[in-house]
Amino acid sequence: MRSQRYQRPLSVAILDIDHFKNINDTYGHLTGDKILRELADYCKTNIRRTDFIARWGGEEFIILLPETNINGSETVAKKLNETIKKIKEKDLPSITISLGVTTYRDTDDGNINKTLKRVDEALYIAKDTGRDKVVVL
Repeated sequence: MRSQRYQRPLSVAILDIDHFKNINDTYGHLTGDKILRELADYCKTNIRRTDFIARWGGEEFIILLPETNINGSETVAKKLNETIKKIKEKDLPSITISLGVTTYRDTDDGNINKTLKRVDEALYIAKDTGRDKVVVL
């Protein structure tokens, strides 16, 4: 892994739309799909060109943050959280997101799955402790 080989930081964030099932149930799947597209667009405009965002699951997105240490990734995640709360699209309900954040560690021994497991755990802590927040592990 490049991060390990060159001793450069790599952070990962996973974000999840809070109560997305309720949005689909209340407003319909077309609205839910539009929210997913809008969220992806907002995220793309609020991360660097060198960062990478992809849909990870139903309403989850993963963001890879190369050359970003844990403090920097927490700053990015908090900025995204605040930005998303302020979205006021005419035809869409307001949303909040929960985010888990971590960084690749030497103790991960080249196994990115350890990093992904940790970031997933951080996301679940955010969701289980009230949502609409950033948790860093």
